[in-house]
Amino acid sequence: MATAHHTEAQQVIHQAAEQLVALHFMDQNTARELAQMAEAIANLFMVVFYQAETGRATPMDFREAKTAVERSLARH
Repeated sequence: MATAHHTEAQQVIHQAAEQLVALHFMDQNTARELAQMAEAIANLFMVVFYQAETGRATPMDFREAKTAVERSLARH
């Protein structure tokens, strides 16, 4: 279901960005451990970018990308 109120999405992305910029550095082992999750999140953001640029992302596109992130979270 699409939402006309984008406040929640803005807050979630803003909070994640704040936490990411608070990191000082990530060593290679940590990066390797997080690589699949980072890829899943990047793919979810690609759906967001696609929607912003074209307006043609589907709810299924978003659901599939979200599911990949959820699977990655379950592994960690």
